[in-house]
Amino acid sequence: MLDFKGAKKYIINRLEKDLNPSLHYHGLHHTLDVYEVSTEIAKSEGISDEDTILLNTAALYHDAGFLFRYLNNEVSAVKLVKDILPLFGYKTAQIKIIAEIILTTRIEKRPQTLLEKIMCDADYDYLGRGSEETLKIADTLSKELSENGFPFTDEEWNSIQLKFLKKHEYYTESSLKLRRPYKLEYYDYIKCSKA
Repeated sequence: MLDFKGAKKYIINRLEKDLNPSLHYHGLHHTLDVYEVSTEIAKSEGISDEDTILLNTAALYHDAGFLFRYLNNEVSAVKLVKDILPLFGYKTAQIKIIAEIILTTRIEKRPQTLLEKIMCDADYDYLGRGSEETLKIADTLSKELSENGFPFTDEEWNSIQLKFLKKHEYYTESSLKLRRPYKLEYYDYIKCSKA
């Protein structure tokens, strides 16, 4: 029998104990945030209970690769779910779906299924929470990148953000309605502060 609670407890304990403290953005707080948001979007989108469990598992494990490496961490996260989730009763087909959802969080990937779309929207939900909160969270990412070998000047960081925001899109009806307007507002805010 599938033991979601056990799988959840395992990864939260592991992230809490073993994540590098330099992960100011990709820390346990981000994982729990994505987990909560994915649950909310799943409800709004009318996802079944079984699919919600797969989505929630992917949300909890999507950044687990940071336990092993900074770049290409998604591949390490997939390896972990393939090793660990069978111990909690997950079937091969379910693990495959979870792995695909996790791999969709890579910047260059485009989500295909509704579960993948929800995951991508949950992962970048913060972009559409209003300029003040988004700026605060974006600053933690800038600090994290700097401490992990990718330092930027303020001007470079603003350019990176603008480029990303221009390319980024929300996929679910829920996020398009709730988050997209605030994301566009944040884009204008960064653009003005860059000028």
